Amino acid sequence: MLIPAFVLAVVAATVAFPASGAYNYTASMSGQPIGQWNVTVKRNDSATEIDEDSWASVMGMMLSAKATLALGSDLSPTRYTGNYRAAGQNVAVTVALTPASATITGTQNDPARTVALGANTHHFVVIEPGLLAGLFALPAQLASWNESTVTWVSPVTGAAQPLMKDSAASPPRPAGVPAQDVELSLTGQIPVTMWYDPVTFIPDRIEVPSQHTIVTRVR
Repeated sequence: MLIPAFVLAVVAATVAFPASGAYNYTASMSGQPIGQWNVTVKRNDSATEIDEDSWASVMGMMLSAKATLALGSDLSPTRYTGNYRAAGQNVAVTVALTPASATITGTQNDPARTVALGANTHHFVVIEPGLLAGLFALPAQLASWNESTVTWVSPVTGAAQPLMKDSAASPPRPAGVPAQDVELSLTGQIPVTMWYDPVTFIPDRIEVPSQHTIVTRVR
């Protein structure tokens, strides 16, 4: 029993992820600046935490969000909490995850609901549309798991659906994206294209074409 435990410990310690620290981003919609998205990574040998503090002004409406995404040693999400303010309303959501299910509270639809891991997938990811924490973790997660399809949980709607890598996509490299960055295109309800450093797994640019939105890292 000691050898498998030792191997698991080594694997957990060598899982690649952006280093602890603060990462700042600006966002634009249809070419106009709309706000800032900021994440702070906290890491140790057994867990990773991503704290997000974001704000935006969209069509005259002020939006702000605070969120925390906790990941286990293999980068699987274990818990997500989010607090959002928009149009005078406060929304609080929580997702508690096991390898096979996710329990979501405070959604728009139900006080609480549990969803199962999708067919032919082995991991959940937690991504709130319009926010950054889940997307920030995604390149490292998919590389660590070596998977092309995962079950995506959206906390505010309580929905779970497949999210897939689009290996056939070949978008042109945008101006300003570092030469070493690689592209990750995702298909699902909201297609997304990401450019990230394959060594550090830090996203440098995130594009959401359906929303005409681009999120760019500030160095």
